[in-house]
Amino acid sequence: MKNQNAETARLQELLARFAPVDMEADITGLPRCERQALAKLVQAADILDALFLRQCWAGNETMLLRLLKDASPLGAARLKFFLNQKGPWDRQDGNKPFIPGAPKKPAGANYYPDDATKAEVAEWIAGLPEPEQSAAKGFFTVVRRDEKGGLKLVPYCTEYGNELVRAAGLLKEAAGLTRQRTLKTYLEKRAAAFLSNDYYDSDVAWLELDASIEPTIGPYENYEDEWFNYKAGFEAFITVRDEAESKKLQAFSAHLQDLENALPIDPALRNPKLGALAPIRVVNVVIAAGDANSAVQTAAFNLPND
Repeated sequence: MKNQNAETARLQELLARFAPVDMEADITGLPRCERQALAKLVQAADILDALFLRQCWAGNETMLLRLLKDASPLGAARLKFFLNQKGPWDRQDGNKPFIPGAPKKPAGANYYPDDATKAEVAEWIAGLPEPEQSAAKGFFTVVRRDEKGGLKLVPYCTEYGNELVRAAGLLKEAAGLTRQRTLKTYLEKRAAAFLSNDYYDSDVAWLELDASIEPTIGPYENYEDEWFNYKAGFEAFITVRDEAESKKLQAFSAHLQDLENALPIDPALRNPKLGALAPIRVVNVVIAAGDANSAVQTAAFNLPND
């Protein structure tokens, strides 16, 4: 019991590093149809939150079920920190495991077979012809074993088919509810991308998004793939635009190129055509999910990455 109390106290100290914040995005000004669309997007974000947990480690879901059965104070502390860290490793302390029985955090996450080595995967990828090699190095595929024990590529739309079909359905429902043209277009194209594994058109639609609701939802950052930084983790920022604060930043937006030109770096490294390519918007977060809700929270982001 003494050891359990000490471990509970230690986990509570680790959790205390993260300040609880109530998400208070003001949606009172949104029409009813937009609030209904927003609710659908929150549901889709919840699906991707669970999906990212599986992307991090193949054993995460089994461990989560085990933690949910432990109603003790220690079990509750473990569960809370597990959900915070998206797994049984402390991301702020060199990925040290904090749950007994947890293995070393897999550097390849769950994007590659558990029994594969980095060298094996790298050699296999290097031997692939095009366009298979580009797909293997792409954001939206995983590597799995085939029936003969070799390696094969599986697109996200197949590997995560159950989750993505459900998420796509919710995006389509939200698209049917909103009366904002660019939001509707983005949601329809992102829903199609979840099913086709082709994200280009929906990324373009996201760049053209101009609506009171600003969702960013899909596979983006590749930090979890510590082998090659190839594979993208699913995440979601479901936000509501803050018009007043966004207007305040317009003064800076007008001078972005001047600031870029004045950077104390080699002129060859400066972007000579920044201008309108970098709009700045301030939003209030309704929900962050998946990779966007893993340990330390995101204050700002610049997407897409490709």
